[in-house]
Amino acid sequence: MTPTRRDFAAFGLAAPMAWGLGGSARAVARDPLVIAPGAGTADVPEGTAGAFDLAIRDGADFIAADFTPTKDGVLVALPDHELSALTDVATRPEFALRKQTHTVDGEDRTGWFAEDFTLAELKTLIRGGPGARRRGGAVVAHAILTFEEIVGIARAGSIRTARVVGVDAGLSHAAYFAGLDMTIEAMLAGAIRVAGYDSPAAAMFVRSGDPASLKSVGELTRARRVVGLGPKDDASPDGLKAIRAYAEVVAPAPGVLLDLANPKAIEPTAVIADAHGAGLAVHAWTLGDAWPGPPFKASDAERLLAALYAADADAVAGAPAAVVARARANALAHAKR
Repeated sequence: MTPTRRDFAAFGLAAPMAWGLGGSARAVARDPLVIAPGAGTADVPEGTAGAFDLAIRDGADFIAADFTPTKDGVLVALPDHELSALTDVATRPEFALRKQTHTVDGEDRTGWFAEDFTLAELKTLIRGGPGARRRGGAVVAHAILTFEEIVGIARAGSIRTARVVGVDAGLSHAAYFAGLDMTIEAMLAGAIRVAGYDSPAAAMFVRSGDPASLKSVGELTRARRVVGLGPKDDASPDGLKAIRAYAEVVAPAPGVLLDLANPKAIEPTAVIADAHGAGLAVHAWTLGDAWPGPPFKASDAERLLAALYAADADAVAGAPAAVVARARANALAHAKR
């Protein structure tokens, strides 16, 4: 029996949504996933509640956000812990003296950093930068979101759409934060447990490009772990088997999963099949760097997204959610012919 919106409303606020899992990592009896961030529009800044709601409305099964700690130990959703490009902090005279130079992962960076602000102070900033401050002459506040608020958006989206909506939580700069006595893995694991997602069947992924960080996460929570793979990382069968010791999912760049040498006849590489053979699910990760790259054009994006689904990827992460969802529908329709 298909669950109704009333069923989701009764269940969704009390417990995390979940799926049955086949083996150790792969979902069964369901379509591959759409993972999308809170991508912005002309009226809705990136990373705000409205942007995440839009992604859910347009078909996202998981909303993706990267998290960074505040001075008082709260995780907030920001793609970068330096705030000047993401908020109006540089225009706020009361925070002028907070501008600092920090050495992050071996490189000096100058700006305003989330870890130097309390949550209450960050909540006064406008997400989206100075350009998001006014719309039609009126001030529009777009608040920075906490981990708990992101979970709340996903659960409300589950109720609203009568389907499961989960959270893909990204971590970065773990060693840097550890040097500040901010163990970001423990913060996230604690938040996951409090939210009720401490299960490999829960609608929660923890994502990082740092194997050591994911090993630490695995000691603290049973949520599924996702490791990012770049073109230079070892995606051989033996390399993938080694990854299974600290992650349940790999998230390679599209160029690792597809042979893009011939734009007219795109074929999958062996990586998805090899990963599945190693007991790993595969999330094709198109977020971050400009994609698709040359010789492809922006108009080729949907065709490439469909090719990733056709290659048996378990999820595709991209934006906007509507385009990724449409590519999935096209790939599934073609497979049924």
